Formats: sequence, C-alpha cells, structure tokens
Amino acid sequence: MILVSVCLGLGLVLGVPLALAYLYGPRWSRPFLVVYDRIFRGFPALVLLFLFYFGIGSFPGVHLSPLMTVFLALGLRSAAYQSQIYRGSLLTVTKGQTDAARSLGMSTRQTIWSIIIPQAAYFSLPGLSNEYSILLKDTALAFAVGVMELLTEGKFIALRTQAILPIYLTVGAIYLVLTYGGVLVFWAMERAIRIPGLSGQSRGRME
Repeated sequence: MILVSVCLGLGLVLGVPLALAYLYGPRWSRPFLVVYDRIFRGFPALVLLFLFYFGIGSFPGVHLSPLMTVFLALGLRSAAYQSQIYRGSLLTVTKGQTDAARSLGMSTRQTIWSIIIPQAAYFSLPGLSNEYSILLKDTALAFAVGVMELLTEGKFIALRTQAILPIYLTVGAIYLVLTYGGVLVFWAMERAIRIPGLSGQSRGRME
C-alpha cells in the first residue's frame, strides 16, 4: 500500500496543476502538456519502469534506486491520468456559476479556487476510484526492477513452501480485498461530501 499511496499522492500533486494549466494556462504550454500526456498515457507501465531504471538511471551522475524508479514511473503515469480526470471534472462545473462569481466581483483566481475546484473535487472521485484500482494492480509490475511487493513476496513463499496454488490464490484475494476496500472508501467519501442539487452540466472554458 506504500507504493500505491505514494504514486497516487504524486499523481494528485501533479495532476491538479496539469489540469489547471491545460484549461487556463498560456497557449505556449499546451504542446508540452500534450507530449507529457501522450508519453505517460501511451507507454505501458512496464516500459516506463524500464525506461526510468535502465534509461534515465544510466545517465552519468544519476542514480535511481528500484523504489524511486517505481515512485517516479508510476507516479508520473498516474499524474497524466489524473490530470484528465480533473480536467473533465473542472469542465463539469457549469458556466453559470463562474458567471455568478464574476458578477460578485471575484477574480479569475478566486473563482477557480473557491468555486470551481471544490465542486470539481467531488466530480473527480469516481475517476479517482478507478485510478486507484488500476494503480494498485500496476504495482505488481514493480518486481521487474527489483522491488519487493506483494506478488514477489507471494512468489518467494510459494517457492519455499511448494504450495503454489494456495499462495497465489491468497495473493489474488489480498489484491481483491485491497481493491474493493479502497473503492468503498471512495464511495463513502462521495456520499459524505455530496452537494445537494449539484448539476453535472458542462461548461465552456472560462475566459
């Protein structure tokens, strides 16, 4: 769960600014955002792990430990996916609300932070729930760069005990519990912060 927590957290820290930059940032930043999105959402997770560990980690003066490799590769990949989740959530807030905020004298920054982002956070929870479950299963690939995670531990236990099928069934059951346990947490958060009457109509880009 440490791998999932760190990677999901890194995705959150980077995903929100990326989404805001995509919608409200300067036009010159758009090509860089598109390239970042295409790379980290287009490459398989295993390929990214190898690129970071055997590619970037081989540069002179650069040393990436297996654990840091997983944090960066899967965290940056999660940031790309989360940025699209947040971008869709930001676009869900109706234009009428931004117009109302403007009519009250709020600046663009005040409108974004006080009106748009709080509502977008609610709309993003279903997508984040899905991202959590995908990221949890992606961490099983960490063994490829030498990180001891759940599947690797299960493999070693199975080899020592020769109880291969029971051990792998147990590992699968643990993944199942962690996946749906986390999803239930997101569902509980969604119910807890539900805003009565909140509309899901799309809005255009705020000028």
